[in-house]
Amino acid sequence: MITLLQCEYRKTRRTYLFLTALGITVIQLCWALYGTHPEDTLQWGWMMFLYQLPLVNAIFLPILSIIVSSRLADLEHKGAMLKYLTVITDKKYIYDAKLIYGLSIVLLCSLFSWGTTILFGYIIGFSGDVPLRLYVLYLLFTLTPTAVIYQLLHALALLFRNQAVTFFTGITGAFIGLFSMFLPQFPILRKLLPWGYYGALQFVGMFGWTKETRMRNVYFSAMDIDWPAFGILIIMSIVIYLIGKKLFEKKEV
Repeated sequence: MITLLQCEYRKTRRTYLFLTALGITVIQLCWALYGTHPEDTLQWGWMMFLYQLPLVNAIFLPILSIIVSSRLADLEHKGAMLKYLTVITDKKYIYDAKLIYGLSIVLLCSLFSWGTTILFGYIIGFSGDVPLRLYVLYLLFTLTPTAVIYQLLHALALLFRNQAVTFFTGITGAFIGLFSMFLPQFPILRKLLPWGYYGALQFVGMFGWTKETRMRNVYFSAMDIDWPAFGILIIMSIVIYLIGKKLFEKKEV
């Protein structure tokens, strides 16, 4: 496995994959952190971020997953490299190595975004100490849906030579997941697909907003965490992994 991971690194060293992933993460951070921060914003800053960032993640992290999984699989589809790889090692090891390698890139970018967000809050002067427990939970509920989405896209990217299948599935899922976040009255929509779990696992809400007062009386507060939804997501991850790996092992290359 270590040898296969080293091979993945060598193959992507000149493809600008790391730079592309970092570029998407920087754009995500600019989108999330740009804007003015008046006194009332600084007061609620830490909690406000926990309310706003899941929406940004639902847009950018699926895109990052699409690009990384597709680029890694496309390297093998070109020139029938998968056929040569299966001569020297079993398909299941190829599947796992590429999954670990690609997923590590996506999750490291997510960790970088998380750390930069906290650092930004300190720099501009958010009131009080960072609620570390809530931010660790936020990190967990960011990495888990992202990992499940990546597993699905990874399987599709390896199973289909035409990477348009991966792009179409990823973009469609991201759109549905984003759409479900604007329909809190239908929580079942958020739990149908892994893209919806950025919203299903959101645990900070905004309260006090009215048409008359607008942001004047707004405050942010933690809500109950939907742990059953998290459990469903873990089961979904296991099922996607097992089915994707089994189909790849049966695939003719």
